[in-house]
Parts: sequence; structure tokens; C-alpha cells
Amino acid sequence: MQKPTYLLLVAVTLLFVTNSFSQGRYDNYNRLGISAGFHQFDIRTDDLVTTKSTGFQGGLSTRGTVARHFDMVYFLHLNFHELNVLGRETVTSLNQEIPFSLLAAKIGVLGSYKIVEKHLSVEFGPALQLTEKFEIDSQFEDYILQGYDSFTAKEARQTNRLNVMGVVGISAGFQSFKISLQYEYGFTNVLSKLTVDNNKLKGNIEQLSVLATFYL
Repeated sequence: MQKPTYLLLVAVTLLFVTNSFSQGRYDNYNRLGISAGFHQFDIRTDDLVTTKSTGFQGGLSTRGTVARHFDMVYFLHLNFHELNVLGRETVTSLNQEIPFSLLAAKIGVLGSYKIVEKHLSVEFGPALQLTEKFEIDSQFEDYILQGYDSFTAKEARQTNRLNVMGVVGISAGFQSFKISLQYEYGFTNVLSKLTVDNNKLKGNIEQLSVLATFYL
């Protein structure tokens, strides 16, 4: 990755601001959580042929009470995304999957409606994801992507750096430990920086995550 230190600095700064705000507002119940998990990442697009792949994520969150049946969850995660894009070495070669990877920092806030106090809740809210360029192995840089005559994998590395996400999910467990299943969809065009033959490419992030969170 070209700028992992920059992304890490942004992540830590955002976490400090988020955690300070949460602790100052919700005194009834507020706990710091440490999360880790895996996800499947893909881009929904008609302009590239992609297949989802498994990535990993981890970070910190705070969960605070705002009403009897309602919590707010602030989170900051570092994500390592992967997906495959179909391409070929030459125009006459057979297609194969080219692995693309992406480092991202994500901050968000979720409303959490408690179905069963301390044990089961549904959650929803927005998130912002800051990303780097896609990374690919040097051997695939000049591969031509499926559907094009000259558009290469190296030319497809650029992304929209800031993406607005919507998150919905469900969490189950105990006060000190929860397992969450979350679906995320990107409302912004993650491929907006890519243009081929004067046509701007379009694509939206999709992600399905499983997270384990330990609350201190």
C-alpha cells in the first residue's frame, strides 16, 4: 500500500473524536469495544466483470444508551478488501481472475434497537469509507480487462477515495461480547475516477461482514 501510515493516522484521529463525543454524552451506559472479523467484498457494476472475495477488518467502537430500547454505536474499522476482476494477458488469451486489494478506513454511527435487552438488537446507519488505490501484483498490470480492447488492470486501480455507505445488521450476544452480521452498500460511485473512451465507469460497493466485538 502506498499510504498505510496516512490511513492509520486518519483512523486514530477519527476514533479519538468519536470516542470522546460518545463518552461525554451517554453516561448511563457506555462501553468501549474491540472488533475483528471477515467480510465478502464486491463492486456492483456493469462496466467490469468482478467476483467477490474474502477480506478482513478490525477496529474499535463505543456503544452508548440513548433510550430504554435504543443504543447508539460509533465505530472505526480498518478494512483490507479483496475482489477479483476478469481479464486476459493478450486480446487472444483466455480470461482469468485478477486479484485486486484495497486498504480502507471506515467510520460510522449506527442506531441500535434492542429487541431483547443486552442480547439481541437490529442496527442501521451511515458510514464513511476512506480508501487508497487498488493494488495488484505487477505481473497483472498490463492485463486487458474483460469487455475492453486496451483498458488494463493498471489503469483500473484508481478509486473514489471517499465513499458514503449505508449499513444494516443484527447483533446477538451478551453485554460484554456480541457477534454482528452486517450488510453494507455504497451510495457513491467508487469507480468515478475511471473513464474509458470518454465514458465514466460506474460501480457501487457491496459488503457482507461477520464481526466479533469484545466490550471492556
